[in-house]
Amino acid sequence: MRGAAVVVLAGFGVFLLATGVLVRTYVAPAVVRAPTDIYKVQRLRAENATYFDAGALRVRTGATVVATATVRGDVEASGDDVAVWDMTTVIQDLDRGRLVDVATRRLAFDRRSGELVACCRAAVQDDTSVRQSGLGVFWPMDVRKRTYRMFDAQTRRTWPVVFKGVEDVGGVDAYRFELHVPPTKVPGEVPAVPARLLGADGGGAVPVDRYYRGDAVFWVDPRTGAPVDQRQRVRSTLRARSGTGTLVVADLELRTTPEGRTALAGTANDAAARVRLLETVVPLGAVALGAVLLAAGVVLDRRGARTRPRAAPPGDGAARRLRPGTPGVG
Repeated sequence: MRGAAVVVLAGFGVFLLATGVLVRTYVAPAVVRAPTDIYKVQRLRAENATYFDAGALRVRTGATVVATATVRGDVEASGDDVAVWDMTTVIQDLDRGRLVDVATRRLAFDRRSGELVACCRAAVQDDTSVRQSGLGVFWPMDVRKRTYRMFDAQTRRTWPVVFKGVEDVGGVDAYRFELHVPPTKVPGEVPAVPARLLGADGGGAVPVDRYYRGDAVFWVDPRTGAPVDQRQRVRSTLRARSGTGTLVVADLELRTTPEGRTALAGTANDAAARVRLLETVVPLGAVALGAVLLAAGVVLDRRGARTRPRAAPPGDGAARRLRPGTPGVG
């Protein structure tokens, strides 16, 4: 029985040691990554916003604007290493019942690093010719205190997003990153607009180009790469191609709503607990228990060796009985 117990203890000990290593090395990286079946809605609000009301052909000021971003995962198009998400952002002046803008985007990216990849009909405003690179909307799982490159859908190019420090957001020690996009001409054709809207003299329509400037701040949970807060200041204008004249299309400072920040912090904490369970608690627990069982098996085996009776050398008793002069021998 003791021998069987030793084998069982040693076997379970080795098994748990191997399991702990496998969970940490192979299972955790395979599980802790971007989901493919995601459905998420996030809202940002801008107070005292300015935008061009295309229906009324006038500029609205002092508006309260809400941007609602909806993300849906395309499970069929995704794979083991690449996630594909479809994102629609609707910007509305809810008080006036006005639609300010609608933006669509399809992203394909590495499920751990967040790096965008060119596949799976990725597009900006249904334009599949746009080549997206850098980070998209998903941050690396092991986000670091360094500068990354982030793709901006307005200018359709990457810009540096720079680490600026650590700040508390809803109880999360979040990394703060800042992105600055200088006034940049936006690719694509823009319909001509009436000269009066540009503040220019004369009648008729004036050819224009669209320019965009953006400043964004992202607060990211370093334990999971999950965003916990966001602020964006965007300014979009139309400029006459020749001469003077400018029309402000949008001037907004969008910020995650308070309830949104609370929900994001809670989601980040839940995700961090799951990550810790897979990457630390389970592997260390399995290794520790395996080591204890293996040690118990070794101790039990050694104790059995000390208490086991030693066998007499073969022929020793027979020789003693036959030796001449020994009592009892005639």
